[in-house]
Amino acid sequence: MKQALISVILATYNRPDALNLVLHSLLGQTDGCFEIVIADDGSSIDTANLIQTFLANGSVHIKHVWQEDDGFRKAKILNVAIHAAAGEYLVFLDGDCVVQPDFIAQHRQLARAECMVTGSRILIEKE
Repeated sequence: MKQALISVILATYNRPDALNLVLHSLLGQTDGCFEIVIADDGSSIDTANLIQTFLANGSVHIKHVWQEDDGFRKAKILNVAIHAAAGEYLVFLDGDCVVQPDFIAQHRQLARAECMVTGSRILIEKE
């Protein structure tokens, strides 16, 4: 039986350093049946260049939706990303949240119709 596609909606704004870490953590998932939709709230060209390097890799399908920087409009770009998503199940992630290797697999296991799954995070020191 074919697995349902999961869309990871990844919000970002001018943090290519953090986005790089998050994308690498997503590339290392044990469950590979997902796409990444980057919801970019007006980041500079540095973020676009970073995304291009991941697109060239091609191991995971990545879409990049962007809007002009006109103040904090995260909700608006998230709506654009939802519209661009092809998955049957949406996972929302901030652009500075590195995930564990079974993040997608755990979401798939916990997914239920008409239900929402929430998670928590652990803050770590820069060192």
